[in-house]
Amino acid sequence: MRELSIPRQEYEQRQEDLIEQANADGYDGVVLFDSMSIEYISGLFHLPTERPLVLGVTADETHVVVPKLEQDHVERHDFTIDKTYSYFDYPQGEPLQLVAEMCAELGINDQTIAVDSDGSPPRNGYQGPSLSELISGTVGCEEYVTDMREVKSENEVELIQEASMWANLGHQILQDKIATGKRPITLCSEVEAEASARMLDTLGDTYEMRTGDSPISCSFTTGEVTYRPHSVNMANRINKGDNIVTIVKASVGGYQTELERTMFVGEPDDKQRKFFKIMREAQQTAIDTLADGVPYARVEEAVLNVYEDHNVMEYNHHHIGHNIGMDFHERPFLDVGYDGTLRAGELYTVEPALFVPDVGGFRHSDTVVVHNDGAERLTHYSRDLEDLIIQV
Repeated sequence: MRELSIPRQEYEQRQEDLIEQANADGYDGVVLFDSMSIEYISGLFHLPTERPLVLGVTADETHVVVPKLEQDHVERHDFTIDKTYSYFDYPQGEPLQLVAEMCAELGINDQTIAVDSDGSPPRNGYQGPSLSELISGTVGCEEYVTDMREVKSENEVELIQEASMWANLGHQILQDKIATGKRPITLCSEVEAEASARMLDTLGDTYEMRTGDSPISCSFTTGEVTYRPHSVNMANRINKGDNIVTIVKASVGGYQTELERTMFVGEPDDKQRKFFKIMREAQQTAIDTLADGVPYARVEEAVLNVYEDHNVMEYNHHHIGHNIGMDFHERPFLDVGYDGTLRAGELYTVEPALFVPDVGGFRHSDTVVVHNDGAERLTHYSRDLEDLIIQV
């Protein structure tokens, strides 16, 4: 990939696919309110606030309603937008009235329209009317774009591969910096700054930030805090004997990757080694189960069999993984309660875990892509216990 972004031609194809599906279901056009859906279909990324930004798509044209502060941004060549309507601001303006005018211009205000939501979401204090209140046509909520995002294109996979390479670097910087007495929260700031600087110095002008988040982000918990899967307490100090559970994320071209590792400060004891080994076996079992046509539920079932064999089911607190792409959590899910089968081109975090009282948390997470005959890890950081011991 010469540029770290989705090419314009792919956005054009996505629009064709979207409207073809909508037309087949009896819709004359599509109106999108969700920022990630808008970006996926047109390339237009923005920071969503209380100000609605709305995309309208028909077989002939793509229009967008934006607040004035986004007007210059929208006019970039790589966004597949034919016409822009702008309002000054919210609540001064009436953005949904302008959306109704856009629908009239597109010739669908009195037709049948597919939407991802009936009006702009109530974000950051926004309150406004639904689209169905303002037009004479019929509005139907559909999840077309969410469905389209489940299977990734070759370009999307390449972006996530690139992000995964930088996540590997970020994690190595993190492991090199870990030392007793330090606090995770301050250490993570150092890692993010150094890793992001190296990434940006290497990629140069080919890299563009699309959100306010750091290009490489890092967090981890240490000691007894690791027993709580989603704890955000990173204020305690690192001590000898601690478990450490990390997460390093990187973003390239609007696409995300995730890398997590369980590490130890000093030589792990017998209990730490035991639960690490079971977790590692569970993750490999999950990865080995992934392939085109395999039921989503079967992946978690295979891991649960590992837990049952080792009599550790009580320490399992969440499912095996989730799709990842433009967002860190997407569907489908590797879960016994999720129907359907894996498809080549889907990407997943594979992260079975154990959370053991008075011992700690044990979780690796790797980003993998599903192929016809198996799965490929895109995050290549070592998963072996001896490589994950911090010498003190």
